[in-house]
Amino acid sequence: MALNEIQQITELLKKSHHILITFKKDYSADAVSSALALYLFLQKISQKSSKEFGGEKLVDIICDNFTLPKNLKFLEKSDIISEKINNLQKFIISVNINGNDIDEFSYDLEGEKLNIYITPKNGALKAEEITAENSAFKYDLVITLDTPDLNSLGKIYQNSTDFFYNTNIINIDHQPENEHYGQVNFTNLNAVSTTEIIYNLISGIDKNLIDKNIATCILTGLIAETKSFKTPNVTPKTLEIAGQLMAMEADRETIIKSLYRNRSLATLKLWGRVLARLKNEDNNKLVWSILTDHDFMEANADENDLPEVIEEIISFIPGVETAVLIYQHGHKNCVLVNTLKNNNALYLTKEFKSTGSKDLAEFCIVDRTLLETEKEVIEKIKQNLSKI
Repeated sequence: MALNEIQQITELLKKSHHILITFKKDYSADAVSSALALYLFLQKISQKSSKEFGGEKLVDIICDNFTLPKNLKFLEKSDIISEKINNLQKFIISVNINGNDIDEFSYDLEGEKLNIYITPKNGALKAEEITAENSAFKYDLVITLDTPDLNSLGKIYQNSTDFFYNTNIINIDHQPENEHYGQVNFTNLNAVSTTEIIYNLISGIDKNLIDKNIATCILTGLIAETKSFKTPNVTPKTLEIAGQLMAMEADRETIIKSLYRNRSLATLKLWGRVLARLKNEDNNKLVWSILTDHDFMEANADENDLPEVIEEIISFIPGVETAVLIYQHGHKNCVLVNTLKNNNALYLTKEFKSTGSKDLAEFCIVDRTLLETEKEVIEKIKQNLSKI
């Protein structure tokens, strides 16, 4: 009988020793929370079920150019996520010394050339006695989370394509555009978040291992991805899982405080300026606003505060499906487009060669005033929305 996805993942975990958990460069709170929940779970199966799962597991979490968001610092082990892979593979130089002891060993750098000096006690070494080869890769299993395709991993994938092609990948995601690139693809389009799938995975392996910290990570992803259960894709199953996590002592109060009640004064001032110029179409389904350089200066804020500002718009204005922020950035105007429901931010902004994901796209325009940019961008987005 063929194994289901959870059974296949369990078998790969048993055979692995050093696991890499990674997620897309354009990461979300859901991705970070999923990674930490899975990391904590793998630590527990190493400690409590080492024989059943093939011994102790070493686990690293890496995301290209990662910076831990301030509102996720409360999560257990959130400080362990690295921004690049180190020492993925070793280059081994072997010398057959034929039983002869080594008298001296040294090396130096000559420009871009490494010189290695080996002096035997007797006689001389011959070139044919030297061999070179690459070691096995540092990781024997990759788990990708909330990542539709390998290119979304950025340099983590682009600088190590051979590694990804030669290593088993478990692909866990809830996005419909996922390309099913893993040896095991544990995807569910009906799940509202990747953390919901992680909950199902852990429950399928050993639900008793879900402790307060793991439950808090999973609930964080659920709340963040659904804007505190306000998005239209929330299902009764989602709410049932949230209730079970609360019963497992997930710290909902800290989650809500960190995600929604811990905005900086700069963010709140910037949000006020956004609200003062907020415009809407189609019963608030499309909302947008503009920000000038003066607004950032007066609020003592910068573009790093914008994700929280757009999060506030989506969370507190009923019915929003697409939110757009147009802001001055030096000598150009930049645009952030955040979408919910079935809208695709990249599709809505395709004419501007935007980058990002279906949920959040961004691009910049030069040689336009802020008002000209607003008119051009909003008209094009409305045209694309009318085609959906």
